[in-house]
Amino acid sequence: MAYIVLEQNLIEDFFKFYVNKEYSSLTITNLLNHFKPFIITDIQLKEQLIKLLGEENALIQKLMVNSGGFWKIVKYDKELYTNEFYKEMLEKSKYKILLTKHPSSFNNLDYHKICIQDKSTHFFANELKSGNSREKTKKHIFSLIKNANQITIIDRFLYKVDVINKLVKWFNENELKKSIKISLKGNGDLTCDEVKTIFKQKGYNEIHPYPIDNTIHDRYIIIDDNISINLTSGLENLFNIKKDFTYIISEK
Repeated sequence: MAYIVLEQNLIEDFFKFYVNKEYSSLTITNLLNHFKPFIITDIQLKEQLIKLLGEENALIQKLMVNSGGFWKIVKYDKELYTNEFYKEMLEKSKYKILLTKHPSSFNNLDYHKICIQDKSTHFFANELKSGNSREKTKKHIFSLIKNANQITIIDRFLYKVDVINKLVKWFNENELKKSIKISLKGNGDLTCDEVKTIFKQKGYNEIHPYPIDNTIHDRYIIIDDNISINLTSGLENLFNIKKDFTYIISEK
């Protein structure tokens, strides 16, 4: 599984370290603080290995076949290192996150980035203060949801009319596939039957709402039972900028 994408400079730094050539200890330390298996094209990999080892080195063919779990090789026949290239690689990755060397890298790329200079977290966490826009956050979370077969949303206050309506609107605006299985666990003004009706009116037939114990305070989105997104202040604050909102992505 390829979890992340590395920008070009970090790929070069990683392979210098991997084949024991001269490298920056600080860069590698920062990189390893955030490291997950990454996606790389066959052309990128071969170029890096030839540059560092020489064209005739027998190790090249071995590493082109066996990554040791550090990277996943994909085919790509267009121009490398363009915005379109990174977008396609990110779509193939699990976390949809680009790891960069400098904070200002790829500011025009509409995907989530982590700079290796940032403090490491579970895998990714982002804190938004009251008044901060939620648009990039919604895009990031939706990029994780959109290809899923099943999602589960757990939130004690989920069944508020405003929250459910905004959730359905968000899904529709981003064209979430109608065949996805959605399990909801919450309480609020709406009954489970009323929640189901709202979703079914918009074409979501695999909708399964359940009540939840009011003593449960955790709020999560669980994707295909392998990615967990902890919504520290609840789903309603993904849509409401009046309160602080933090989300933390980790693997189940």
